[in-house]
Amino acid sequence: MGADWRNERTLTRGRRSAPLSLICRIQVPNTSKARCEKSRMIFLLFSLLGSTTGQEFCRPLHAQAHGINLKAVEVCCSLNASLTESCEYSSLCSETCSCFVTFTRDLECQSNSLELYEWMDHKPNSAPLACARPNFPNYDSSYSIVVENSAPRETSSILRGMCGMNVTSVTMQSFDPVLEELDFSKCFSQLTSFQVNFLQPKTAIFSNALRQTRNLNSLSLVNANFEFWPQTSPFVQSLTFLHIENSSLSDLPKWLSLSRTLSRLYIKNTRLQSLATIAQLPQSKSLTLSHNAFDQLQRHVFVSTSLVQIDLSHNQITSFASHTFSKCADLKILDLSHNPIQVLPYKPFVRNTRLKWLKLSGTKINALSPEHFAGLNSLKTLTLSNNVLHSVSPYTFVPLKSLRHLDLDGCHLARVPQAVVFNCALTSKQKKNDLRLNVANNKFQRGSALPPEVMAMLSGLSQLRLDGNALYEFPPSLLLISTENVRLLRQLLHTSMTLPMWLREPCTPYYWTMQLRNKSTTLKSFLSHYDEERMQKNGLGYCKEQFEWMAEQMDVYRELEKNSGCSTQRRLRSSLSATSSAPKNNCSQKTSTSWPDNPLRQKFQVAPMPQMFIASLTANFLLFLALFTCTCISCFSNTKKS
Repeated sequence: MGADWRNERTLTRGRRSAPLSLICRIQVPNTSKARCEKSRMIFLLFSLLGSTTGQEFCRPLHAQAHGINLKAVEVCCSLNASLTESCEYSSLCSETCSCFVTFTRDLECQSNSLELYEWMDHKPNSAPLACARPNFPNYDSSYSIVVENSAPRETSSILRGMCGMNVTSVTMQSFDPVLEELDFSKCFSQLTSFQVNFLQPKTAIFSNALRQTRNLNSLSLVNANFEFWPQTSPFVQSLTFLHIENSSLSDLPKWLSLSRTLSRLYIKNTRLQSLATIAQLPQSKSLTLSHNAFDQLQRHVFVSTSLVQIDLSHNQITSFASHTFSKCADLKILDLSHNPIQVLPYKPFVRNTRLKWLKLSGTKINALSPEHFAGLNSLKTLTLSNNVLHSVSPYTFVPLKSLRHLDLDGCHLARVPQAVVFNCALTSKQKKNDLRLNVANNKFQRGSALPPEVMAMLSGLSQLRLDGNALYEFPPSLLLISTENVRLLRQLLHTSMTLPMWLREPCTPYYWTMQLRNKSTTLKSFLSHYDEERMQKNGLGYCKEQFEWMAEQMDVYRELEKNSGCSTQRRLRSSLSATSSAPKNNCSQKTSTSWPDNPLRQKFQVAPMPQMFIASLTANFLLFLALFTCTCISCFSNTKKS
């Protein structure tokens, strides 16, 4: 009987009529031959009609019995072959006929059962199930298998019973010895996805099961302690995604670098130390390699020109070379945070002109200079938090012409570094730019931690984080924030309420009240209890005099932004743009038309750099003049008071 069943299934596989044939031969042996043949012809007729309309036959059902939860579903509107609307699995329906089978711990099998099990939609069936002949419906449809905590013997039996079916995905949630015995390349030749997702780390051996598979494109191994096999596997030419997490894996096979399809790697919390194989992948696009044991990058170069994202955070990297990322021209995100990197090499990112986000937080870098960020013209976010920065060159951030977010959280700074001012992108006042500066959790204590010559240039920020600082003096430079920048004022007001200065300097709430006296009721509502009457009642009338004196001192710094080098460059660019777009008279047109005729003149055309240099010198001179005037006014005021 078993031999006849397998022959019948093989012969009728292409006609998708195996289930009906088996029912006719085994389940109803007393039925006349003519009646069985008539039923077979009717079934084949409907199959042919379905094939002539370009749609495959699919029997929709949701059945559960003997520890197997079966969902065979399809979306085929013309055949109306979807599940009932009330079925919880109706959302799994797709354009093609797909089946999903889950083997649970209650799986029961009877090896001596000769009767084929019939799967019924939303109906129980008490008949015994022969795992070696599961008689699953929609034989040629793609099957996805999930093995939960099931008995090893039953699981092995039913997987062998499914050999030859169109199984495309296998997920193992518990280790089964069948992985050491069954060859998936022979049993499931169309397998494209294999996942191991153990709840706890376990040793697993599945080299025999996977080594010869050819069509695998997704391999995910979570909580599996294993090692790769040395022989090259055929799926190296089809694999596109590799996920290894929480594993004792210590080495990747060299043959993996031969893959020209592997584009995404997610390898986390392993014992891997060498990046040699990964760096040589020619078509990789995304590398998430955090929480491993990678150390040296000096000898490696990432060769893929398609790389967009690299995450090497939480490793043991102490250094890398200028050429390490030189071939990654399309790189957008680079994360080197939480590595013991002490020194950045010379111009390490000069060829990464499209980089948008650079993360260097939690390293041992203590000095920064302009050459460290050369070439990063498109960088929008720079994260340098939790670094002990002893030395920051004033021109460190000048190369970052598109910078929008600068994170200096927890960098042991005693004041906002002057280097922030020399970055023209952060000093822009365009409302469309979401400019953010994070200097939280530093060592700011006195009001001088926010120098007025710096704050005057940052009035266009949308966020300035000062929380976590032991600031006990009110910084007069906060009065330089434009009253039109409501978003920044609201954020700074809320932060001030959490800092020591709110309690240690009693005038602080009243400074804010006087600063926001002409603003919206929304902001003033936060300070409704700190009016002038209460100030006089508490004997704090001098707060008003101090506020007026501070405001007068800050007036000179308001001119700094207008006369800064960045503003001069903006006005110069605007002027040059207006000049180039202005209509030309006849004389200028004649001169311009004869200009291209002289190739030597074109070759030695004078660049506009001298104009920019003169403008910069002029701006610096005006800056020093303003500072000198401020000093004189301060001295004069002190002399007058004394």
